[in-house]
Amino acid sequence: MSRHEAKFIKKIIKDVLNKLDPKYLYVPEHLVGMDKLAHDIFDFLSTATDDVRIAGIHGMPGIGKTTIAKVVFKQLCDRFEDSCFLSNINIETPKKLTGLVGFQTQLLREILKQGVPNFECVDRGKVLIKERLRGKRVLVVADDVAHLDQLKALMGERSWFGLGSRVIITTRDSNLLREADRTYQIEELKPDESLQLFSCHAFKDSKPAKDYIKLSKDAVDYCGGLPLALEVMGACLSGKNRDGWKCVIEKLRRIPNHDIQGRLRISFDALDGEELQNAFLDIACFFIDRKKEYVAKVLGARCGYNPEVDLQTLHERSLIKVLGETVSMHDLLRDMGREVVRESSRKEPGKRTRIWNQEDAWNVLEQQKVRAQCIHVAMRIF
Repeated sequence: MSRHEAKFIKKIIKDVLNKLDPKYLYVPEHLVGMDKLAHDIFDFLSTATDDVRIAGIHGMPGIGKTTIAKVVFKQLCDRFEDSCFLSNINIETPKKLTGLVGFQTQLLREILKQGVPNFECVDRGKVLIKERLRGKRVLVVADDVAHLDQLKALMGERSWFGLGSRVIITTRDSNLLREADRTYQIEELKPDESLQLFSCHAFKDSKPAKDYIKLSKDAVDYCGGLPLALEVMGACLSGKNRDGWKCVIEKLRRIPNHDIQGRLRISFDALDGEELQNAFLDIACFFIDRKKEYVAKVLGARCGYNPEVDLQTLHERSLIKVLGETVSMHDLLRDMGREVVRESSRKEPGKRTRIWNQEDAWNVLEQQKVRAQCIHVAMRIF
């Protein structure tokens, strides 16, 4: 077999492998309120230029970052010779090097299809990505990036990919997008969009059933425009009668939904250090809609350090908002933070690190008053 024939056969094999491994990803059927943003990102990345373009998508957990990335990837992938969607990168922390090696291997194999050597070292993976992909025009999505080490392991420099390549990064931490050419922050859905998305999951229709309009609006208000919460709530209430709906909604006012809270809790657990976690919990319990200057002053007095860096970090990680000079937080993130505190002692509020509920505060004060009286009586007896 001549060298030319071998090269030709190799090209045929690669074409067949491409057809057997379609790049299309599952995208939820109901995409509400995402069309314009997806269109803007598509327009930016589809512009015919030879530079390597990077688009960053950021926002709080459950806001739809991955869904947007999937939509744009699906629209773009046919325009590139090779493409790769790296899902849930933050499942493995950067300390677990085998996790990063796995993503490096996935990137190389999905792009090259064959001839990828085995390796066990992140640095070796960096060299291979740079050597093998720098001559290829590729589309790569890095989904749910949480640490700079993860980005450095997969796309350390633009020169690692060929001219005209496109990269999409989704993250909760806007600080990781400093090298991006353009960033997009996903906001909560508007009330009418929220009701539509909720109805799609609760009624399999774009609007609620006539007898459930008021109850649907109550459920939507609880979700605060968060797509994850709207989908979970819609599925939870689907098929239940009106009494069942009232029971669930009333319970949610006292006890947050476990599935929603579990997803949001990941961001809290990922905060570096006890001081940063305490700053978040303090804001969730006491400082919603308070002036930033006041919040910083109180936190600084309690902790004995300048909290400005922590406030900035929480803002960059989409856990708080700073609107003008006011510190705010999504209601579901607030509930998650308060649930973290409540878990430390569910039955005895006096043993919790923070008390924000007026009824709990009075009960604790009454218990302390009774305890003090008992001690006083005991001392008089003895």
